[in-house]
Amino acid sequence: MPVYDRNTIPQTVGRGKLDPELAAWLPKGPTLGADVPIAQGRRDHAMLGEGPWPQIGAVETLVLPGPHGSLTVRRHTPTRPASTPLGALVYIHGGGFTYGTLDEFETAMRIISERAGIATYVVDYQLAPEAKYPTQIDEIEYVVRWLFDNAADQGVDPTKIGLGGDSAGGNMTCVIALKLRDKGGPELAVQVPLFPEAAFPGDTLAGSENRSGLYLETNGIYEMVRNLLNNTDDGRDPYVTPMNASSHADLPDTILVTNGFDPLRDVGHAYARKLAAAGNNITYVHNPDLTHGFPQFTRYSKACHRATEELADLINARIG
Repeated sequence: MPVYDRNTIPQTVGRGKLDPELAAWLPKGPTLGADVPIAQGRRDHAMLGEGPWPQIGAVETLVLPGPHGSLTVRRHTPTRPASTPLGALVYIHGGGFTYGTLDEFETAMRIISERAGIATYVVDYQLAPEAKYPTQIDEIEYVVRWLFDNAADQGVDPTKIGLGGDSAGGNMTCVIALKLRDKGGPELAVQVPLFPEAAFPGDTLAGSENRSGLYLETNGIYEMVRNLLNNTDDGRDPYVTPMNASSHADLPDTILVTNGFDPLRDVGHAYARKLAAAGNNITYVHNPDLTHGFPQFTRYSKACHRATEELADLINARIG
């Protein structure tokens, strides 16, 4: 996978050749943003949460008194921690704010925790449209602050706490990093937005050429954003669309990943360039042959598995 620093991010990125194993599996898997009722879309995604799962040192379910009711967080502890106390990554799963369960991301989280030697804390935030913006942001920010406040009890090094997420979770990773900066909140060691919805991709080349049949449907994003927002919400607000922040300076070290066959490729790449231009330390990864959602597809594609392990190695280099 091509890996760039802030001085070498290319002006454009594009598609390579779609990984053959992934191409063969995609028609059998779920579709994110499919033209089906939400309940059916959630049932379709359940297959991604089926075991068996990789071995892990320990799994613990925490129930925290969140700002909008009880909040479940799943902690993974690696068999061989990379440090004592541990580095930790609070993780925000993707799914267009509308889909996603902890089980559906269990394989990826175990791979990352085990290989990076860190604890992962996966947040079971409330989904849209049942819960509207900013409920999800409130809940995730609460977990981040809780972990800083309780780092000693959790065996976590507060100087090695990161925040990451994929897709909608990547959007919320960027948003919360901005909020913590703006509020003088605790300082993240790293942010890890994976193929983030940093802005709406409808008018990008990536949104056009990858619009259907590659797991995430471009036009389905309209519905998922509509599920999240109230009519009175301003979609241009930087805490909705992080690309619109007046400044992207003074943000945490960043690991940002995009994929060639992904409607969000170009907005993620543009966000990486904004972070670099603002002087932040960034490691930018582009997987030209993969699609949106690759960490969930590790059992169906060796290339997806390898890319997830390589991501874990980059995380280990920052907080392991």
